[in-house]
Amino acid sequence: MQNHREKILEVIQNLIEAREIIFTQIVNLAMSGELKHLENAFDIGDEYDFKLKHFETIEDINVQKLVKLCKNTEETIFTIMNLNGISENEVNI
Repeated sequence: MQNHREKILEVIQNLIEAREIIFTQIVNLAMSGELKHLENAFDIGDEYDFKLKHFETIEDINVQKLVKLCKNTEETIFTIMNLNGISENEVNI
């Protein structure tokens, strides 16, 4: 049986994965809408490191709701880490 700390670590890791899924959906939704013009700016295999701040000014209410959810998830992750004395080295951020 896992102890409480191990369960907390599992919760944090699951929240990190959920945040990654939410962020991917933000990128996909924005690129199919307001950022569609960028579609031709990238070649197959190109990589770009989008940050959440890139999407904060998107007007699409759906994207805005997801940005808010992503920020809330990040805040929850770091709050739980702080409350339980968990360092970034203990999870896969």
